[in-house]
Amino acid sequence: MKTLVAAAMLAGLIMVAGCSKTQQQSPQPASAGPNGGDLVSIKGGTAYAELVSNADTGELIVHTVDKDLKTSRPIEMEPITVGSSGNSVELTPQPTDTDPSGTSSRFYGQADWMRGGSVRHGWMQGRGTGDKQEFEWQRGWEAGRMHWKAMGSHGGMGPGHDSEREGGGMMGR
Repeated sequence: MKTLVAAAMLAGLIMVAGCSKTQQQSPQPASAGPNGGDLVSIKGGTAYAELVSNADTGELIVHTVDKDLKTSRPIEMEPITVGSSGNSVELTPQPTDTDPSGTSSRFYGQADWMRGGSVRHGWMQGRGTGDKQEFEWQRGWEAGRMHWKAMGSHGGMGPGHDSEREGGGMMGR
């Protein structure tokens, strides 16, 4: 009898271990975008907005991508509003050269309340993104540090970032 009970217990432990292993190997939804930023589902779940933020300057870029997280997904060229608590910032469309006319796959803004990288919960809304979406700000801060470092002089974004001197940049479009 003791052998039968021990065998049953061993079989149960093997099943539990097997289930745990299966759960760990099952594909998890992507939690970081192609630039390492936080993802927010937009357009009724048919696309994502990736938020990449710079804690030093308070700058924020939103890239819109298809569900494959590789292909740019231009949306209506309307501002996107991003906020946290009682603060918000309007991000202006900054279309890339490949975005069709009247659309944008990149949006840019800057807000002093974002400096320091302490914001952890946010929301986003806009005509092109759909209803107000809440999200956890987790990866966007570190991704932003790497993103802006790779862009050198901030790629000409925003006032004081060489946009006029270099003949355009994002804000000069």
